[in-house]
Amino acid sequence: MTPERDNEYKELLAYVGVFSTIVWKVGPDAEIHPAKTIEKIVQKFGKSKALIGLRQAANDTIEETSHWDLESKVRLDEALKASGVVTISEIVRRYSSSYKRIIKRGHVRDDTEYYVVNGILVDQGNAISDEERTHLQKLIDAYEAKW
Repeated sequence: MTPERDNEYKELLAYVGVFSTIVWKVGPDAEIHPAKTIEKIVQKFGKSKALIGLRQAANDTIEETSHWDLESKVRLDEALKASGVVTISEIVRRYSSSYKRIIKRGHVRDDTEYYVVNGILVDQGNAISDEERTHLQKLIDAYEAKW
């Protein structure tokens, strides 16, 4: 496993673990906690296969929060940051196919897409460049100008 993939593995494992505890209310010692499940996958199939599972789990968290209002997502981002893990907004930016479609299309179509883009924009802890942040602000401004 490359160092980049190993870092992604560690970051996603920590994120999914904290998310599971905060949102799904699964205690870290529970047998069904993702950290324990991933540990079994690593033992049986290796880290590369476990990383695939972690990416799927990250996508599950995106789906879980896709209809949350912005305030709820911001509160979750703050809790994740306080726990020292990557935010849901950053996970959406990296893994969400809907976010990638919005960027490719170049405009926000509805409130759901607005919340996706705005959540990433307001998360000051994510890894977006100033150029991407400016682009996202333009998308938000154009959508808000319609109303």
